[in-house]
Amino acid sequence: MTDYASEHRTRGEMQRMINSYLKEWHDRPICEITRGEIKELLRVKARTAPVMANRLLSLITKIFNWALKEELIESSPAMRIDRPGQETERERSLSAEEIRTAWTAFDKLGYPFGAVYKMALVTGQGRGEIAGMKWAEISADGWKLPGERAKKGKGHLVPLSSLARDILDGAPQIGELVFRSHRDAPVQNWSKAAKQLRKLCGPMEPWHLHDLSRTFATHLRSLGVDRLVVSKLLNHAEAGITKVYDRYSADAEKTAAMERWANRLREIISGADDVVQIRSS
Repeated sequence: MTDYASEHRTRGEMQRMINSYLKEWHDRPICEITRGEIKELLRVKARTAPVMANRLLSLITKIFNWALKEELIESSPAMRIDRPGQETERERSLSAEEIRTAWTAFDKLGYPFGAVYKMALVTGQGRGEIAGMKWAEISADGWKLPGERAKKGKGHLVPLSSLARDILDGAPQIGELVFRSHRDAPVQNWSKAAKQLRKLCGPMEPWHLHDLSRTFATHLRSLGVDRLVVSKLLNHAEAGITKVYDRYSADAEKTAAMERWANRLREIISGADDVVQIRSS
């Protein structure tokens, strides 16, 4: 963790998995852990949480690859183990009516989690990026997300719309973190907050925090925002040879798209969206 993951954006999640799922191995020499033990651990986890089983395999593989590089072991027992869980690509995004219901729930949930969920929907950024947001990263240009917390280790500028600025204005400026616990530490108890939010949302098809990024992208596309601009806002890696030569950041287009989405969100939240639909019919 000190060598490989010290600057990794998911370091906290890695440590949590080590503490929770690999605790039986903590006092054992790494060279004694067998391939059979790894496969059995993953098999058991896949019965109840297939996605987490796949994440656990990825972590175990990283650990043994690091140990191999450091010559602590002569071979990796995790090499070429098939992914234990079957994953299906999620397609969930929130409709305008669901956004309106969720936003009301965010208000009731309050700071910090309600504000985190709002920022995820407004900016399209992920939980790790938003939870680690610092006041020093925010400027007149926007939110300068550093590489250690960004996808693929690639930092980028996230333009902040007027709605995003309103959310920040409502956050207490105490300590370096924008969204903090009572001890100026990153927010915790995500599962408890998610459970509370589900109750506040009432009878709604289940959704998760990371579905808000898909909601963000889906609605931006419906507003006519170019797919490449949406991709840059989400900090997705571009494919093909073009990425080697095209270094244009599209900051102006990103800023315009963010404000367009903010205006659309205000329509949805206020209920003006329903008025427009009734009049058009």
